[in-house]
Amino acid sequence: MPRTQLLAATLWLTSAAFAAPPAAELVFERDVRPILKIHCFHCHGEEPELSGGLDARLVRLLVKGGESGAALVAGNHRESRLFQRISSGDMPPGDAKLTSGELQRIADWIDHGARTARPEPDALPEGDAFTEEERAHWSFQPIRRPSVPTTSHTAAQTPIDHFIAARLQLAQVTPSAETDRVTLIRRLSFDLLGLPPSPATIDRFIADDRPDAYERLVDEFLSSPAYGERWARHWLDVAGYADSDGYSSKDLERKWAWKYRDYVIRAFNNDKPWNEFLVEQLAGDELIAPPYENLTSDQAEKLIATGFLRMGPDGTGDGEGDQNVARNEVMAETIKIVSTSLLGLT
Repeated sequence: MPRTQLLAATLWLTSAAFAAPPAAELVFERDVRPILKIHCFHCHGEEPELSGGLDARLVRLLVKGGESGAALVAGNHRESRLFQRISSGDMPPGDAKLTSGELQRIADWIDHGARTARPEPDALPEGDAFTEEERAHWSFQPIRRPSVPTTSHTAAQTPIDHFIAARLQLAQVTPSAETDRVTLIRRLSFDLLGLPPSPATIDRFIADDRPDAYERLVDEFLSSPAYGERWARHWLDVAGYADSDGYSSKDLERKWAWKYRDYVIRAFNNDKPWNEFLVEQLAGDELIAPPYENLTSDQAEKLIATGFLRMGPDGTGDGEGDQNVARNEVMAETIKIVSTSLLGLT
């Protein structure tokens, strides 16, 4: 996998967190609707028959309420039936309850006037309507190269260092002192290879006084087969890799799943371009012409890559249970794997 891509992913994890808006700035569409959509819309909005006659998709519909009266009293969360029911644990039904943070956000939003970002529509559109805030989700935006921030930390040496230093400065945290070489090589070895460095490798690095000694060490570790074995595990976790179907009590073995596992390892070790890595997994069978016979190793590689689309729990081959349900579930799981891994969705 291109090393710059891995560095960019690390950078995003370091710098992409956003602070919650002050309570006075909370608005329904951005801060509350996503919570209700997860926990409440199934019974109070998405089904043709509204449970208790309550529609939770708009603020004015919450104020209007249902069979039990108004669900929302702007300015007073304690008098709002919406908050009473979710804070008591009565709603939503089942084990999945709102977190304390979600409850506090809803309470703050109500107490500050139950504001909306804009006037609400007179009628809800057919189907599942997406708000402007949902369409503005970060993963739907074009990729842009950010400008490198300027910081007062003199230890920053690379653009990534500057992004990290900017976050540390924002949190009023001072960077640690530069570490010693033994600690540095151990960190690098565990990060890239998942293994400790050998004593001989440590001694060689300590004795290497060339100015690019660290860069040479990085290249050495990246050239190791253990690099692909270590980092392929992260993608295999995302893809839900398994050596069995994982659906019913039969749990049938996937005798050839290891071929997909080894494909991913080779992709990392061969520094396969990111776009090729994704396209082959999504449509490797479309990159070669049928019939799929007498394949070259390159053609076989493209077919093997589509194992990505067969990693979800699959009960369509074991004969247990309702096969129509099993078919729908494996398709749903595959869609979930693709959307979570490639579209930035949960």
